[in-house]
Amino acid sequence: MLKRKVDSYLEEWYRNPYHKPLIINGARQIGKTMSVRAFGKTHYESVVEMNFVLEEKYRSIFDDGYEVDTILKNISMLNPKVKLIPGKTLLFFDELQKCPACATSLKSFCQDGRYDVICSGSLMGIYYEEIESNAVGFKEDYPMHSLDFEEFLWAKGYSEEQVEDLYRHMDTLEPFSQLELDTMMRHFK
Repeated sequence: MLKRKVDSYLEEWYRNPYHKPLIINGARQIGKTMSVRAFGKTHYESVVEMNFVLEEKYRSIFDDGYEVDTILKNISMLNPKVKLIPGKTLLFFDELQKCPACATSLKSFCQDGRYDVICSGSLMGIYYEEIESNAVGFKEDYPMHSLDFEEFLWAKGYSEEQVEDLYRHMDTLEPFSQLELDTMMRHFK
């Protein structure tokens, strides 16, 4: 699995006993969904993923209100095979921008505390302000970006220590060796 900077943020979020529902936002096709899936697989007994674009039926889970038990009942009605285990289930709402009602529910999930919630979406659309106002104070945000050069180097097999050494050169204005310069320029092209 490709190591991303969001991974360390997710770990920090998970370890905080008072974490709120998390919204990971960023451009399309940058790895948000894959990162959340990988995290969920290693940290939860059950991950319930609902994609509001690919599975429009899940938009209706909020039609009866925003109480957690009502939403969970509706999820189970649409998919009776889901495992909803308090404290051990991650609810993953993908493509949040297509379902602003989901953002309104985050207050209930935050106050209830039985289930961890992560949402992702490309919040470039017209619903951004509505999502922001519906969930203010009851969510955390993480802006995810496309793969940067540091993440690229990790993917190429360079350790964090090697990358930090490159940054040290830049911070101290110490010149790179010719080998370091040639290697990095070859990767940068």
